Amino acid sequence: MLVVFIGLLMDLMAFAVILPLLPSLLDHYSKDEEDGLYKFFQTNVNRFRDTLRIPNTERYNFVLFGGFVGSLFSFLQFIASPVIGALSDVYGRKSIIILSMVGVSVSYAIWACSRNFTIFVLARIIGGLCKGNVTISTAIVTDVTSTVNRGKGMALIGVAYSVGFIVGPVIGAIFSKQSESSSGTLYVLPAIFTLAVISADILFLLCFLKETLPQDKRAKSLTSEIKNAVQFINPVSLFKFDAVNLAEKSDLGEVKRISLVYFLYLFFFSGMEFTLTFLTHSVFKYSSMQQGKMFFVMGIIMAAVQGGYVRRIAPGGEKKLASQGMFALIPAMLLLGSASSTKLFYCGIILFAFGAATVVSALTTIISKYGDATQKGKIMGIFRSLGALARATGPFFSCASKIKYLVD
Repeated sequence: MLVVFIGLLMDLMAFAVILPLLPSLLDHYSKDEEDGLYKFFQTNVNRFRDTLRIPNTERYNFVLFGGFVGSLFSFLQFIASPVIGALSDVYGRKSIIILSMVGVSVSYAIWACSRNFTIFVLARIIGGLCKGNVTISTAIVTDVTSTVNRGKGMALIGVAYSVGFIVGPVIGAIFSKQSESSSGTLYVLPAIFTLAVISADILFLLCFLKETLPQDKRAKSLTSEIKNAVQFINPVSLFKFDAVNLAEKSDLGEVKRISLVYFLYLFFFSGMEFTLTFLTHSVFKYSSMQQGKMFFVMGIIMAAVQGGYVRRIAPGGEKKLASQGMFALIPAMLLLGSASSTKLFYCGIILFAFGAATVVSALTTIISKYGDATQKGKIMGIFRSLGALARATGPFFSCASKIKYLVD
């Protein structure tokens, strides 16, 4: 568990570096008038804008374009997560998580060379298709824990998320500030840093991570597993869990209901989460450093809630915990959407961070109780894939809704 925690923390810290940089990065790449892919993206965003009858203004175009780019990575995760989960059921957790992280390191290396938007998108595509460490980490937790202590294990993954999202954005903001003061290229230093961190992470896992899925408990047929995984590209099959065979029909029904709740939660949550940087960029004129501080505050609150509260929830209390987090998000979204001052905005951030710290950990703990060892990776892969689908559609829907509301 400690090895999983450290490995996931390093990966998420590297991943979160880009968060406060994204608005500035898009500004940077928009200045290249020769980039064909940027023009292609912009043309399709404009068509969507015209369909919604949104005015053609720089501010609205920027938010819509950001939603489009943000959805791309999650959509690729939606495709890749079940395949990666199925592969780990056949070949074991360690080999697949290492292979996944090698692919992510390649994406960071390409980002370091991304002199234009096309190369940047290529890096995001490779990263989206390869990033499966969270799926496999949750499968590892189910391998090594019982139903009694599994909630604590999932909370530990949540703490890794929180700490990663404390450190990563702050580092990204510092690199942004340094690039501005030295007139350097915005993406080079943070990209090199993320590549160094992920390389160290690969070496760490190679040396210390033990295989948690014995040979005799692995799925036998790769062809069958991949064939089932391909079904997950069809959202209808995904929601039905067609590729999973559970002994009790009641268990399958429960898995479907939990996963639907998870999808709906992340659909609305990710929409607000992603638009936070664009909201502060356009409304409060936040710099990358100020956005880094915002993520730092969120991360501190999330780590405190997960380490001090979520980990102490007794088995069976996960449903109540998830409900508490969802109820906290209602006033959080109202405050964030209507905030006209920084104080009011940060009141919303506190409630938002509480919801972020509780719901996913609770629902993941609940879903991890279903299925035997040969299907854990597959179930967690489907579950993560549903979350990725929500994150792929949520940001763009949220950006469009926000603009439509402002226009009306």
